Amino acid sequence: MRRRTPTHRAPGAPALGPRLAALAPVALAALTTAAAPSPALAAGTPLAAPLVESKWLKLDGVPKEWPVALTSLGIRVKGKPSKADLAAHAAIAYDDARVYVAADVTDDALRGGADHVKLVLGFPGGKVQEVALYPGEPGKTAGVVKLPGGKVAAGARVVEAPRSGGYTLEASIPWSAFPEAATTRVGLRAGLFVHDADGGGGVDAVVGSATSEAYGSLSPLSTEPELALADGLLKSKGLHGPPKYDLVVDVAGDAMRERVLVHERFLVVLGPGFRKGAQYYFEDLGVDASEGMLPALTARDLTGDGQAELILRKRTGSGARYREVMHVLQFGAGDAPRPIFQHEVAISTDKGSIVNEVDFVPDGTRMAIRVQPGKATRYDASNYAEGVETTYDPLLLPWGSIKSQLYKLTGGAFTKASEQRQAAAAGPRADGPRPARAEEARAAPKPAGLSPAEMLDKVYALYRRDRNASSNKPRFDLGADVAGGKEPERVLLHDRDIVVFGKGFRGGAGYAFMTLAQFASPADIRSVSARDLTGDGKAEIIVHGTVRAAAPKEAGAGTVDRDVVLIFRVEGESIQRIFAAEVARSLGDKKIAGELKFVRVGDKVGIELAPGRAVEWTEQTYPFNQDKGPVGGFEPLLLPWGGAQPVRYVWNGSTFAR
Repeated sequence: MRRRTPTHRAPGAPALGPRLAALAPVALAALTTAAAPSPALAAGTPLAAPLVESKWLKLDGVPKEWPVALTSLGIRVKGKPSKADLAAHAAIAYDDARVYVAADVTDDALRGGADHVKLVLGFPGGKVQEVALYPGEPGKTAGVVKLPGGKVAAGARVVEAPRSGGYTLEASIPWSAFPEAATTRVGLRAGLFVHDADGGGGVDAVVGSATSEAYGSLSPLSTEPELALADGLLKSKGLHGPPKYDLVVDVAGDAMRERVLVHERFLVVLGPGFRKGAQYYFEDLGVDASEGMLPALTARDLTGDGQAELILRKRTGSGARYREVMHVLQFGAGDAPRPIFQHEVAISTDKGSIVNEVDFVPDGTRMAIRVQPGKATRYDASNYAEGVETTYDPLLLPWGSIKSQLYKLTGGAFTKASEQRQAAAAGPRADGPRPARAEEARAAPKPAGLSPAEMLDKVYALYRRDRNASSNKPRFDLGADVAGGKEPERVLLHDRDIVVFGKGFRGGAGYAFMTLAQFASPADIRSVSARDLTGDGKAEIIVHGTVRAAAPKEAGAGTVDRDVVLIFRVEGESIQRIFAAEVARSLGDKKIAGELKFVRVGDKVGIELAPGRAVEWTEQTYPFNQDKGPVGGFEPLLLPWGGAQPVRYVWNGSTFAR
């Protein structure tokens, strides 16, 4: 049986050749062509189940072609058998349709129809399902796979091969023998148990991989994407502890459930139908869950499409001083999430705290999101003077004029549908600071005597103060109509921040920014320009830059540089990425340079990607594969071989589509 040689990729990661290690942090992979031999099991030791190519399996009872070494089943579960009387090694593998078991059993007497190997699977939530693999009596009866109660498992096979002092067997069991596996094949537990019926009247000895068949005794069973995660992200980042969050829920692709994990700073999604069942998605959340900066991660279907969205609460700051934002992420049919709702919901300082209330309320087949001011502790209208969030809709203040906000799904995102008002509380004491109010951030009146230019200078100064950029100058400074009315906005690149403000944007009194965290250094951002690509009269923001990562040792010393293009659109009062593509890749003097052109398509401008040229790389020496679709939200680099054809993308009202 041959194991598949999949790539295990993260956001923006290219497909890699066999055994080529990861590119991080934007590209990460952990390739393996065969799993390492397993050590003898102790109680609770994880089991590995690689993904295999069934066409390479020769079901003859002799597991010599298995991609993993058989693991010693060293726990005595029943009786006190000696090694000569009963000892066993076994392994598990699988493909999309079936589970495979191999076993090598030392047994002084094989009794067909009585001796057997049992596979027990434990599913998230605690349900346990099992099958028993009975070798036949050589030359007389065939082996059989039985379900609990003695019913023969349809479509299953077991083949034994007697050997001196025992026997070996191979079995093939349809996933349908385990009803829970119809939707869940990650986050599993498992046990392998060999039953010996030497006495003739029943089983008198059992050895296995766990102390019992109870769910709590079973060992974790790592499938292909989980093995990739351990070999890739967890190993490269030195993440050894258990995840802070571990959900099994359908969030992407088909009806199979995915596993959603958070290890320290990293959100991970993997599953049997996600990225071909062999890859995983990850992103750096920018905050450490182990330090309490991700106080909540839940999943719930808010959009009515049958798949759950991820609901995160992220804190920025440290200790008891933080600001908290709720994020809702949606995968849909894609393999990378996109934000569909963001709202500041809490603040905590040495002076006090405010926590908004957030409810999900029915809206037909969907849910709407309702935000209310909630409660304040030690803060009131007289002493609250914190800055106002401008990247997202800001915190609601209990004494402010907003009683509640209701957000409904519109155009693929949750946007404000209504707002209830209330009488605002009295302002601050005459000798105290003036409190910042959320509604004032949206439409602050222009101070008397300030010209529009002076007002914009004030907004720019506010950004520099908020982002501690008071001594920096923007590397790029554009005037372009990207939002609001017909007046052009000012679009700046400050350090790694895209900043937008203007007379017609947020009432001329606020700004929006987005940090280009893909780039390690501001110098890696080579250009920022603006052009109307969607035909709506508003320009999009186009960024060219280079994402750098240390080359894996298999590829030699140096840095892998990936030239990328990112396109952003100002939607409402926030900046959203709407397109991204890799257009070149280099390692030292070796390079693949693709082509990106903007082409007129009716009243819009399309984006055309085409194969380019290779420098010092050939089809035989190039160590990466040609991706067939987007990876981590990046359209793939087209290679100058293999028949790749130009691809054109045109705005369809919500995204750039082929």
